[in-house]
Amino acid sequence: MKFRSPTNDPLHIALTTGHTAVVSAEGTELAPMFHREAVARGAVPVDSTVASMDLQTQMLARHLAIKDALDAMLNGADKDDFTADGKPNLTRLKSKAGFAATREEVDAIFAELAKAE
Repeated sequence: MKFRSPTNDPLHIALTTGHTAVVSAEGTELAPMFHREAVARGAVPVDSTVASMDLQTQMLARHLAIKDALDAMLNGADKDDFTADGKPNLTRLKSKAGFAATREEVDAIFAELAKAE
């Protein structure tokens, strides 16, 4: 699938496996292993609506995986799951979710969970 950078600057993507890619403003064909991280970093799909529906599904799955990991952290008894200021520890969240998430992404989902309680 082809993605483009949301700005005129190239978008650098690095996976925890050590694989890297650069998405240009003109568009770059990415291997499937980069799709989820590309979307998380703001890359825009260039392909058809079928592809964008697939990406929406991936984004929802990512959101739910982070939410499930946060739920497990909140219901667990490990004090290291949270930082001194009460925010989720991103390293611990990464190990529970299986992928890296940004502070902004995690904080937004954590705020949703706090409102629901």
